[in-house]
Amino acid sequence: MRVLICGHRSFAAKGLPQVLRAAGHQVMCFSRGPVAVEGDVVTGPVDQLHANPHLERAFDAIVNYIMLKDEPIAPNLVFMDSLLRLCREQNVPHLVHISSISSYRSSVRVIHEDAALETDFLKKGSYGSIKAATEDHVTKNVPAGTKLSLFRPGFILGEGLLSPIVGTAVRFPANNLLVIGNAQSRIPVIARTQVHEAVARVLERPPQDHVEGFLIASGKSPTRLAFLEACCRRLGCGLRVKHFPVPLWYTVAIGAEVAARMLGQGKLMPWAKITARLPKQDFDPSRTEQRLGLKFDTDWESLLTESFDGQERNFEPPYVPMKMPWVAARKLNVIGYGRIVKQRHVPALKRIGFTGETIAYDLAARTDDNGQAVRSIADAKIEDADLTIVATPGPAHASAIDLLQNTKGPILLEKPLCYSPAELERFKSFAAGRADPVYVCHNYRFKQNVERMLQTMRKYNPGRLRHVSLHFHSPPVGNDSVAWLRNERKARTLLMDYALHFLDLACMFGEGQWWIDSLRHELNSSQQTELIEGHLTRGKISVAFLLRQGFGPRRARVNYAFQNYSVGLGFFPDTFGLYMADENAWQHKREYAAALKATARKVFDRVTNRESDQSHALAIAGSFDARSGLMQALTVDRIAPFYDVLFRIADRVYEGRP
Repeated sequence: MRVLICGHRSFAAKGLPQVLRAAGHQVMCFSRGPVAVEGDVVTGPVDQLHANPHLERAFDAIVNYIMLKDEPIAPNLVFMDSLLRLCREQNVPHLVHISSISSYRSSVRVIHEDAALETDFLKKGSYGSIKAATEDHVTKNVPAGTKLSLFRPGFILGEGLLSPIVGTAVRFPANNLLVIGNAQSRIPVIARTQVHEAVARVLERPPQDHVEGFLIASGKSPTRLAFLEACCRRLGCGLRVKHFPVPLWYTVAIGAEVAARMLGQGKLMPWAKITARLPKQDFDPSRTEQRLGLKFDTDWESLLTESFDGQERNFEPPYVPMKMPWVAARKLNVIGYGRIVKQRHVPALKRIGFTGETIAYDLAARTDDNGQAVRSIADAKIEDADLTIVATPGPAHASAIDLLQNTKGPILLEKPLCYSPAELERFKSFAAGRADPVYVCHNYRFKQNVERMLQTMRKYNPGRLRHVSLHFHSPPVGNDSVAWLRNERKARTLLMDYALHFLDLACMFGEGQWWIDSLRHELNSSQQTELIEGHLTRGKISVAFLLRQGFGPRRARVNYAFQNYSVGLGFFPDTFGLYMADENAWQHKREYAAALKATARKVFDRVTNRESDQSHALAIAGSFDARSGLMQALTVDRIAPFYDVLFRIADRVYEGRP
């Protein structure tokens, strides 16, 4: 057959020309535009469709998708008159008009092909009123020689859908969605491919009667509440769905109607439009399914996800959040028994229940002020252990390779792993030759705000990661209590020590080589690095970072822009911000309150000499037990690409290399 598709560029018609051509039909397409033809696409004014010189050849069937949604009802009826005149003048035997399930009356309890249609069009919203009016018009005026197939599809799901919640919910504060109308009423869903197949079949088997209606929707469609909850889980539209009881909606409708009439806007009919969404409706398309030999039931949740771009992740999460494991290990080696061990590792070991033997090594033998016996590392033979922690200053890490060459058991190295590509290669070779893993303690990955982000991502699909931004500011390096760190240009303090954890967090999603797209740095009057700014890319993920030092307090902020929502992680104090359905002043106040709470917790920790931060405890527990998978992404070979780009940044900033 020779088929004309009107409105082939619409979302609902996308892909139909290919389906019909594959079935052997000759297809022409029409859309609004200047009078012209290019290949099989004709354009022109919609109200002069019948007079378009490029549509003079007779058609066996016309499929109409055109709806002037930005126009009132009258211009739509003018277009329909032009379409019907074309059918009459060319004796078109079959017209398929794509109407909508909105054409049925809202008061009908069960929608089927013969259910009552709405005749008071203004009771519908802007979309429904146009659909109902045009269907009524075409039904009454279709030429006697043209058979009319009226398609009434439900909510069409397919690639390129603009919004999953339009007309169904509104954005609500605190990352919520509010259902519009009765939450238990069903949303009639249908796959676009199923609509296409229905069109193809009805073209092959036109109606026997002059006019025939078709209900194109799944009989097992979800309720509004279930649909919107799926929008939250699969598309990150919100954390939860709120809904009002039906009687409250009637109260709202009364108030809106009274207000409209007092303002002289009674023609808006808010009572009719609000109450139209309140009846509970079901759908029975069995007659259409039998007539066309199709089944409209579908996996609507998967279709919903596939309807939007960027829903497949382009990254792997660094680990799966878990409860703090209890460690039953018996022996621990600690090489370098200094400040970081006493401030972080010792409290962490208590937290995970380690009661075994700790053998400590340092430059000189002593009994530490906490009672721990410390052996001299000179000429020491390091024994096998359930875990060996290397907590020497970063530049001395590489010397541990020789000490641990023949030991057994996993190794946990405090950050940074090393300071040069040559040392990195040594560690990679060392780790590759061992049966037990070698980990790097990037413990900030286990901060509670990072864990909250990962838990959120497991519950609500984030889609692709698009962009990460990092802004880090520290007090002057010259104030550091460690003498060797104060020489910033030699120790590379700002990059390799202060900002390392945060740059790692910005780059922690995914693996592979990072490319440096841009990089610049500035020195202060003391000839220390005052600022490092750059942009990295890996595939379609980009990272922008700004690292600074100055008189201000220590602050860090990492923002992740995913396809479906954004996450902001703050540090000093640690905070978590999620932006889904809404971002407003009230949400920012909640973040401010969370920051105050986190600060109070830090102060309480200092006063009571305790440590509420669990990040080191999780890193150590994960190193004791490789089966947990917590530290899997922090083995030397997995973290090596991050250190590779770190050294390339350092070479440019500190060595002036291109």
